[in-house]
Amino acid sequence: MSIQIEKQTSIQKFNHNFFESKCTILLQNMPELRHVGLLDPMGNQVAGDFKHGIKPLMTLDERKKMNIEAVLRVKIRQDFDEKLGSVTYAAARRSTVVMMSFLMGDYVLIVSANKDVEIDKTARKIMNLWGISN
Repeated sequence: MSIQIEKQTSIQKFNHNFFESKCTILLQNMPELRHVGLLDPMGNQVAGDFKHGIKPLMTLDERKKMNIEAVLRVKIRQDFDEKLGSVTYAAARRSTVVMMSFLMGDYVLIVSANKDVEIDKTARKIMNLWGISN
């Protein structure tokens, strides 16, 4: 089952169980992932979690701040879509993890992965399992 979301539209009738299960599918099928979360337009995580046994590197307050910043970054990038095309995903390789974000209507899918992942390969697999088209 794939998620059909048109660009720049909201996810209609948000179904928490459906999106929780999509996050779980990613975590179960991709051992390189540490965390998967779906953020609403205000940066609140509305679905997802850490992989079992993974200890968060940041406090809850730090994660909330990072989520708000992730949503803002995604929204700011949209200002350039007309001339540069839309962003399929964004990634940042840090010294401890790789962070990725995917725009899904008004929502943002954020993923953290082990620091040594192949970013493009991992992003394509996430998009395939989640049903995101580019």
